[in-house]
Amino acid sequence: MFFRQAGTKLLRLAFQKFCCSHRLLSDIPSRVELLSRNSSLAEPTAANIPLMPHLPASKFAHVFEPLQGMAIGFVRPQGNVGDLLIEQATRQLFTHYKIGWRYWSPGQPLGDLQHLVFGGGGNMGTTYRSNWELRGACLESGLPVTIFPQSFLGDEQRTFHRVYVRETASLRFAPNAILAPDLALGLNPGKAFPARHRLGIFLRKDQEAGEKKPWFSVDPIKLARTPDQYLRFAAQFETLITNRLHLAVCGILMDRNVILLPNSYHKNASLHETWLADLGCQFADSLEAALSQAGIKQLSRGWQWQHYLSASYRKLWTKLNLPLA
Repeated sequence: MFFRQAGTKLLRLAFQKFCCSHRLLSDIPSRVELLSRNSSLAEPTAANIPLMPHLPASKFAHVFEPLQGMAIGFVRPQGNVGDLLIEQATRQLFTHYKIGWRYWSPGQPLGDLQHLVFGGGGNMGTTYRSNWELRGACLESGLPVTIFPQSFLGDEQRTFHRVYVRETASLRFAPNAILAPDLALGLNPGKAFPARHRLGIFLRKDQEAGEKKPWFSVDPIKLARTPDQYLRFAAQFETLITNRLHLAVCGILMDRNVILLPNSYHKNASLHETWLADLGCQFADSLEAALSQAGIKQLSRGWQWQHYLSASYRKLWTKLNLPLA
């Protein structure tokens, strides 16, 4: 433990010394002009009153009330920290609706379980093969299976007890599905945190990436391990530009200015149209359009380097499982 703490401190000091020597970590605008921008971006704010869910629990009544009075097995989809955010909201809503549940995975005894619930997310269809196979194993259990709010990337020609979709575009793949919000929008995020930076740009780097990622952007799922870390990370920025849906949701929950970019299929655009626009989230077709909406004329080279190095530092800390701010 001593050597780990000492190593952490030495790494942090070395990184800060390098950045300061290259004038990359200054927070004083008169010394380093990080953005060529208009005055529309707010100054970093202090923490304010405790935050509340952006959608009340009543918006999810049609999802949870049919499960009341049953013993529920919750099946966790494979995913990333955004999926863990959905799961945290799911647990809160299970508690709110007084639903008895426990985790279940294929191979475990069913015991007294009466119904299986497959967690929400964006993996319906065959693109994400591991989750497609996991849903198949749920059906093989012989119990009724409910699919919590999902996005469809394609057809999934299997019969579930009930299917919820989280945006209207997915209804063309599942016309009998029921529309419901992404469950993360019902999360109570708890405490507010102060913003430290005016702008964050974080774009995904996978098969859903959409437009080409600028060199200084880091995929945000590499920058947090838990939902609480993801929320605190999003809170650091007054304005967030991202095509990672649940980083955008974190920003919304933390009352930040969020501009969502498209991913490679309909998910982001349709979720924005269905739910997020009414919650204050903006949408832009490209990074250039998002910067214009944020009142930013140009990103200076110094800002780009600071953004990249700061994110890379956090990525390393996350990978090494070291303490995060």
